[in-house]
Amino acid sequence: MEQLHDLELLDENGKPMDRRIVATLRKLVSKFRRQFPTIRDEVEIHELFEHVGQGMGRRERESGPLEKPAGYAWAALQRMAISKLRGGSIEFHRKRVEARSGPDLVSRLRALDGAPEQIERNLLLSEFRAHLTSDEELVYAHKLAGYSSEDIGRLRGSSAAAVDVVVTRLRQKLRAFVNGNGKTG
Repeated sequence: MEQLHDLELLDENGKPMDRRIVATLRKLVSKFRRQFPTIRDEVEIHELFEHVGQGMGRRERESGPLEKPAGYAWAALQRMAISKLRGGSIEFHRKRVEARSGPDLVSRLRALDGAPEQIERNLLLSEFRAHLTSDEELVYAHKLAGYSSEDIGRLRGSSAAAVDVVVTRLRQKLRAFVNGNGKTG
């Protein structure tokens, strides 16, 4: 980016850009560097700044001098840099995307809900849940639904630490149940 200070920025016609625009852009070099440290290619950065400068020149020719040229330039630089950063990943995904319809896609899908392993797992968990106390079932169901220990504690009228103790005991009980082939201890 330090090279930007030495290079001349050119307008659309290949002529040196207005010195006022160049001075505005040069003041934004270090801010750009801090904001977008992953953009390191000097040529790419120079092209970004040149493109923004050309846009500023067009805008001023069409509408007169910019009221806040630094703000205009910074907003344009941010938009272009973010677009540049996203561009690579978007192109990567576009190249890998396949059709999302048709029998060919369906034939490649992996069944999860009806898979024998999932059915066995669901049966085992149903048997395990049948051996839980009502309090253990409440904690188990709410943890499974994504509730925090604090939320479950408020529901039970206990502390989060007490809920964590129940969760630890449930894990131990589940391990014993699985290792004992369906028998609780």
